[in-house]
Amino acid sequence: MAKYLVFSDSHGRDEKMLDIIKQHKEAEGVFFLGDVENHGDRLRNSIPGPVYMVRGNCDWSSDAPEYLVFPLHGHRIAMTHGHRQHVVGGVNILKYWALEQEADIVMYGHTHIPFVEQTSQLTILNPGSISKPRQGDGIPTYAVIDFAEGGEVQIEICKI
Repeated sequence: MAKYLVFSDSHGRDEKMLDIIKQHKEAEGVFFLGDVENHGDRLRNSIPGPVYMVRGNCDWSSDAPEYLVFPLHGHRIAMTHGHRQHVVGGVNILKYWALEQEADIVMYGHTHIPFVEQTSQLTILNPGSISKPRQGDGIPTYAVIDFAEGGEVQIEICKI
């Protein structure tokens, strides 16, 4: 099984995220879904494994791409912050975008609210916000995604 950590919307407050990364030494890499607010280099330099990062609507000077689409562990992953797919109004546009990218896993942020939906065609993941949560309990969240050898994907939303 290959484990990755998924974060979004730290908005310059990356201390909790860096602590979590240190606690999960077994993680092979990190997905970051935007709004790191110019701390991208610090994040990349603090993590031993690969960091897959996209730019959010608050990452004005970031050199990160607006979206990424790539194969990993037998899946095709699409990453976006989500503001261009209007995720505040729901995930329908995001679903169509992901299918256009021929992805079977799509990850996004922007809403600051954790969300997971898994169907036979598409897995959708929003880890919520690590620093400014907007869901009812107000607890910061991130996600752990495990890729099993048989192609199964397990997702856990973690509260800190």
